[in-house]
Amino acid sequence: MSPRRMEDVPEPGPLRSGEFLVLASLQRAPLHGYGISQAVRDRTSGRVRLRPGNLYRVLDRLLERGLIELADRKPARDRDDQRRTYYRLTPQGRRTLAMEAELLADVALEVISLSPAKA
Repeated sequence: MSPRRMEDVPEPGPLRSGEFLVLASLQRAPLHGYGISQAVRDRTSGRVRLRPGNLYRVLDRLLERGLIELADRKPARDRDDQRRTYYRLTPQGRRTLAMEAELLADVALEVISLSPAKA
């Protein structure tokens, strides 16, 4: 993969829910596709399942936007299948994830404050 120039990276815009969840799953450590899928499922208590076709479309968009990149480091050969591709957040991806999380938190707090109290 060739290095990207800043002018080649599309302007960050709002993230789709799948993009947000994939970025959030990569926040702690690089993961491969199946690991990302499992992390999203676990983090959403099974309510969101990214099928392989959808997952790899999301990964392609995030790569194109410069929010993730292929990870250089992989687990030791005896601990993992070397054919797996690992992904990690870029610095721009971390910033975008943080900004999106703040926006969603603000909106969620407003919705909660305007919702009728539970009986």
